[in-house]
Amino acid sequence: MRRANIETPGSSDAGVLGKIKERQAEWILLTALALNIVEGSLRKWVIGSQGNPLNHLAYFSKDIIFALLLLLPARGPSFPALEVFRRWLLPGCFLLVVGALISSAQGYNLVGAALTLRAVIFLPLIAFYAIPRITRGKFFSLHSVAWLLALLTIINFALGALQNSLPADHILNRYAADSSEITEVKSGVRATGTFSYITGMGVISTVGIWAGFLLISVSRNIWYQVVGLAVIASGFGCSLVAVARGPIIIGVAMVVFWILSSGALSLINIRSLMAGVLFVSLVFYFGLNKKFSSLQEGLIERHETAGDDIEDRSFGQLQEAIDALKEVPLGVGLGTEQIGGNYYKSGEMSFTTYETQFPRLVLETGFIGLSGFLLVCAGAILALQAARRTAATRSQKSILLATQLLILPLCYLNVVFNHTASAFVWIIFTAVLSSHYFETYNKTH
Repeated sequence: MRRANIETPGSSDAGVLGKIKERQAEWILLTALALNIVEGSLRKWVIGSQGNPLNHLAYFSKDIIFALLLLLPARGPSFPALEVFRRWLLPGCFLLVVGALISSAQGYNLVGAALTLRAVIFLPLIAFYAIPRITRGKFFSLHSVAWLLALLTIINFALGALQNSLPADHILNRYAADSSEITEVKSGVRATGTFSYITGMGVISTVGIWAGFLLISVSRNIWYQVVGLAVIASGFGCSLVAVARGPIIIGVAMVVFWILSSGALSLINIRSLMAGVLFVSLVFYFGLNKKFSSLQEGLIERHETAGDDIEDRSFGQLQEAIDALKEVPLGVGLGTEQIGGNYYKSGEMSFTTYETQFPRLVLETGFIGLSGFLLVCAGAILALQAARRTAATRSQKSILLATQLLILPLCYLNVVFNHTASAFVWIIFTAVLSSHYFETYNKTH
């Protein structure tokens, strides 16, 4: 005989608390992602002074919240994808520590060292130890992550479009450091959105495209697909208002590779075609096509006057890394290439030697540390590949591929010296691998 469900005093409150507890990992990740996107606005428009201690707290706020996942109950079961990550992460971290110690014998920048170690060791380790704590619970979904990033991508594009048309000395066009010069082109000011500097808008461009892929992959109804297309367009828009060429190229490559994948092709049906037609109609109805066209002029102008080409921007760092390896194979000082470290040492926001990631990492950790960094990044990509092989649905496979297409270029370009990119990579990696576990191994819950 089935027992009646009799409520007792306080049982409804206990139910609410139980639901909150079940989703605490999700709320932590959402908060960390949100802070990664808005902490720049807090530092520019609320806190103000770069020397204010609250500025430092805001800078690391996303990392502090992300690390709260380690306070969740004891670890849950491991699974194949996580084991793949472990096999590459641990030797990678060991090599990074060895390289950093050897380079530090030549010199170091204390603040810069903390920023480098945060990006290459601490965040990946937090991800590794947080995933089995999340999977110990009963629930985790990527839907809320996708919707949050979708909303914030659209907001940043809208804000960036406004900033682009405002005078350079307007308060909305302020950078986190007052000494940084606001850059203008023919189409207007190079916008930053809510971020501290232009680079943040380039990063959220690719992150927004990823979020659009997720919404399309879920494909619950036609509006999911319309919003997904709008978010992808907003992602490209973030690059255009920031007049950033690299993210445009990466975004196009992401779209091409993702569309041609079996998972994405399986999503094409009458409903998706209707969503495409509806989206294009809305773009022309609101005149957004004209806005995108005018923004494109600024991008073309910068490309013509920049003095370099796509090949130099994309692969020039490889030759620079080889040159650095020949000159200083063991490095010259941990943290010495971090712009943030240089600012706190000299008061100037400037590069030390190189602008690209690999040669700067060579100078900080030598060839040993660079090897460790490559192992850590390879571990993340291969873990997602292992997850794709065991994914239960085509939608999951599509999401995992989209995540690989996001993480790979970010790791290649500048995940070590861009605090926004590093936070995005490891928070999103944690969310996706945790979601994969629940979708594939924990359906009974």
